[in-house]
Amino acid sequence: MMNRQSQFGGWARPGAAMITAVVLTLGVSGCTGPDLSNTVDDIGGVLSASPGVEDVETSYLNGFDSGRSINYRVTMDAAASAAQATEVAAALDRETGDEFDRYTQNLSLIMAGRTIKVSDATNGDIMAAKVPRLLEMSSTLSVDKVSWSEQSDGVDFDDSLEISDAGTDPFRTLDAARAQFGSEEFQLSTRETSGVDWYVAFPFSEQGQERLESVFDPLRTSLNRLNIDGDQVSSFVAVVPAGADEVTRLRGIIDRIESTTTNPWDFSWAEGADPTGPFDYSSGGIVNVGGCEYDEDAEGQLTQTAQTIQDQLRDSYDTCR
Repeated sequence: MMNRQSQFGGWARPGAAMITAVVLTLGVSGCTGPDLSNTVDDIGGVLSASPGVEDVETSYLNGFDSGRSINYRVTMDAAASAAQATEVAAALDRETGDEFDRYTQNLSLIMAGRTIKVSDATNGDIMAAKVPRLLEMSSTLSVDKVSWSEQSDGVDFDDSLEISDAGTDPFRTLDAARAQFGSEEFQLSTRETSGVDWYVAFPFSEQGQERLESVFDPLRTSLNRLNIDGDQVSSFVAVVPAGADEVTRLRGIIDRIESTTTNPWDFSWAEGADPTGPFDYSSGGIVNVGGCEYDEDAEGQLTQTAQTIQDQLRDSYDTCR
């Protein structure tokens, strides 16, 4: 296996001193192809010479255990423009040739305290196309990190867009994702500052979003996790306080979501004071609303109260009876 890391703080350009690369090599056995570490370093030098670049770090992996990847972490200087950052991405597209066809190519751009990351397993020269759109999203949403990952054909998971610690309304995040990538198929994952996780399969239409928005406000106080697929909710995880009216409150959540959907979807819940705090899965259950698909092997042992509530909700909302 070959594992190599290098750092360039300015690459032998006029008027700038070249800082010696720091290289770490961990063995040479177990590699899955020719050693391209010198080529990776050469590309790092090209990126370092680009206008607006302050620092470049590279790493190279080529092994049966580690897989194959080339990784560039580029820090732009304080005065760098979005155009200069895009040119760095374009330079990486130009410099990576056919020899890297079986490598995952990773670019992390650090700019004005924000991180834009693109991971490409397709060798499709996507860096320059994605970076300006991700930069615009980062600025629009004022988020610290935006990541795009593009998968090769034949894998079981989708291209993905991750927006970390979005401090804005999640529907605004969805609007921003649609504005930049709405015609593409990808999985958006975002976590609100409160800790609530959203997973949305795109395309997700404006109409589907409007249906959800129309019923959503009363659901915020119980939401722990939301999945959207096929233009509607596919899974809703709620955390609710225990109490005599618990069944009524759970029915209220289900009915609001059900009014926006036509396909079966999963509703699961647990008891707790805070939807993003600790809770015990045995205090809740799951209902396949409008369907009859359950993974019996995955169902845990419920408390007697939770089992009774689950039975009541399944009698009302699934189609197994």
